[in-house]
Amino acid sequence: MFSVMFMADKTKLMGMLAALAANLIFGFSFLFSKTALTVAHPLLILAVRFTVAFIALNLLILFGLVKIELRGKNKRKLFLMALAQPFLYFIFELYGISLTSSALSGLIISLVPVAVMLLSTLFLKEKPTVLQCVCSAVSLIGVGAVSILSDDGNQNKALGIILLLLAVISAAVFNILSRSESKSFSPFERTYFMFLVGFIGFNLLALIALRGEYFTGLITAFSSVDFIISIIYLSVISSVAAFILYNYSTSRISVVRSSSFSNIITVVSLFAGILILKEKFSLTEILLCIPIILGVWGVNLKDNK
Repeated sequence: MFSVMFMADKTKLMGMLAALAANLIFGFSFLFSKTALTVAHPLLILAVRFTVAFIALNLLILFGLVKIELRGKNKRKLFLMALAQPFLYFIFELYGISLTSSALSGLIISLVPVAVMLLSTLFLKEKPTVLQCVCSAVSLIGVGAVSILSDDGNQNKALGIILLLLAVISAAVFNILSRSESKSFSPFERTYFMFLVGFIGFNLLALIALRGEYFTGLITAFSSVDFIISIIYLSVISSVAAFILYNYSTSRISVVRSSSFSNIITVVSLFAGILILKEKFSLTEILLCIPIILGVWGVNLKDNK
């Protein structure tokens, strides 16, 4: 009995550590995205990012480091998962942020764990506890306050708000489908299919949107060392490694728990901006990180059961 309990606790701990590691990596990705954006168009960055990531995944298979078996399995839900994240999520977030202030965009994106809670109750029958709901609210308030303090003054357009809400729905759908498909597909298989869709989708989108500037943009971008370093982080670390970790976490813990760690991104991004980019900050912003962390911790407390 005790050995079974120990294994169950160990499984949950590994899932939580994987979710934490993934979101720590996501938090630093904003630094590298900012650097890449000074050199290339956002759609070109996404196309290159998922091309390099897809090549990296195939190299892992080629050298026999991992195995993949997608034949004979129902991939309909897997395709919907990959469509939701990364394809639709990145598009909605990219254009939504451009049409809203940083305060509002940060607040809306932080609603992802709330949307996951609602969908997990409806589709996975994984009902959050009262404590998890309260702690999620505490974390959400912290993220919202930090976002308001970092407001860039941009005006908010209705289309931008709608796009960000669609990004939240896309992220929530991804979480639900990643959890449900974890019984049929390994974390690597789910990640591989995600990047296959991202590789095809973002390159087609960039070719259509940029037309003749697609190839000239590539040449200009890859002439920059800063761009190359940023793409290596965004594709290999923030895409391949982070999404494998996150898909692993949804196999081990509930989506309510795994999605709660997304609010850590705000804390990591804040400190990365302060320490690396030397951005201005206030003591209030630092103190508001405490309820964010406590909220995430509360959601992942061991069940009384």
